[in-house]
Amino acid sequence: MKRELKISILFALAFLASLLIVSCSKDDTEPLIEPEIEQTDEPDSSGEPVIEASTLQSAFIKDTNRSLILYNGSDVQFQGKIVVNSDTLYLETTDTNLKLGKGYPGILANDTITIFRTELPIISIDTKGSVIVDEPKIASTFRLLQNGEVILESDLGIEIRGGLSQTFPKKSFSIELWVDSEESDTVDASLLGMRDDDDWILDGLWNEPLHLRDYVSHELWLRMGRYPYSQEENITLGIKREFCELFINNEYRGVYYLSEKIDRKQLQLKKYDDNTQQVRGELFKGSQWDDPLLFRAVTPFSNSSLVWGGYEAKYPDDMGELDWTNLHAFTDFVVNNDQATFDATIAERLDIDNMVDYFIFMNVTFAHDNWGKNVYTARYDENSPYFFVPWDLDGTFGNTWTGERINITDQILIRNVLYEKMLLNPEYVSSLKTRWNDLRGNVLATGEIQGMFDDSYQILQGNKVYDREAMVEGFPFNYSDQEIDFIKSWISSRMAFLDGYFANL
Repeated sequence: MKRELKISILFALAFLASLLIVSCSKDDTEPLIEPEIEQTDEPDSSGEPVIEASTLQSAFIKDTNRSLILYNGSDVQFQGKIVVNSDTLYLETTDTNLKLGKGYPGILANDTITIFRTELPIISIDTKGSVIVDEPKIASTFRLLQNGEVILESDLGIEIRGGLSQTFPKKSFSIELWVDSEESDTVDASLLGMRDDDDWILDGLWNEPLHLRDYVSHELWLRMGRYPYSQEENITLGIKREFCELFINNEYRGVYYLSEKIDRKQLQLKKYDDNTQQVRGELFKGSQWDDPLLFRAVTPFSNSSLVWGGYEAKYPDDMGELDWTNLHAFTDFVVNNDQATFDATIAERLDIDNMVDYFIFMNVTFAHDNWGKNVYTARYDENSPYFFVPWDLDGTFGNTWTGERINITDQILIRNVLYEKMLLNPEYVSSLKTRWNDLRGNVLATGEIQGMFDDSYQILQGNKVYDREAMVEGFPFNYSDQEIDFIKSWISSRMAFLDGYFANL
């Protein structure tokens, strides 16, 4: 009897050992996979529901080289771990949700990595191994993530854009939505609430500490600039733009803004008349400092060239349609007429309300690179006056176009013969003074402009953008509250000076 009992015990022990061996073998071969989103209603000892794990599937981009995961979506609850696709990220925190403005270090597949949650849209571009160049655009793919969803996937053409900015470590890009990788056609889409179009700009904002000046300057112009024709719908006298965060080939490139372009469509200019072969709407960009651009002299032009006198033709820009005659005549009128003749008929050639707004805007922002160059000159049709639209506003609010401070608040930007003659026109000066006083009560109130900077700064600071940009090589600027304080102090001094200037005109 004892012998049979001993055999039974030995058999049971052997069976248990075999189960243990199988169990250990299974743990070594099958990775831990957490549930997609799982929360039990059973409370723990504290009485709170136990949050097991949450899974990130599509609303994030991972940069392995910079040990970074950027998640764009709603709040995620967790207890010490989050599943990223099929791998578990173990977090070193007592928090139970991903807070904005905070980085969470952890371990993912034996690698140290930090996860951030951002409210900013994320753009991910894959060049399929090709190098982005100035021209031509190379075939790529495009993904736009917003509010936890991939809202657009498309084939894309991308190229480096800009002049001086091409020398910066952080490039700006022109992008074009394509129907396929062969560029057989383009496709229009409305991105982030902006216009429906295929052409877009990704501005790197590299030469701007805090990345705010260009962004706020364009918004300020949209709020104050008047356009000379109201019969057209969907006019935007400038550009709309939205902050986003960019990845190229899964490498984090920092904050950009995605923006519209200044073109015929944006300004709703009349199209070239093919039947009469007549130029109607016109659009020229000030691209090089030259005498005609500054109304200092008139030089000959050729309709076989897209450039003349510092201008670049933007519409029409097809040979056979391009004609410099009207802009040349306008320049000649300013340069070669005496003040009395100028005063008598300038309103037939130039929209005075727009000129008033632009002169005020240029001086409020101290846009010292925008008094000829970096200005679009346009007209609605063949019977309309010319008007101006600003562009490339990084050198504003105490910043140079190279990213250095220029603490000048007591100078007036004129430097242009057109502006000089306008300031000798009593009716124009009266309009300037009236408009200045009107705008100072709302759009150009000192606190209003400072508030625009505060609001934009809080968007970037609150989403931890500056911390992430510190992970990218070649970004030399020091992101600190001192810079926003400098901007706001500069605005106070500048507006006080301008109050005195316009009062004494």
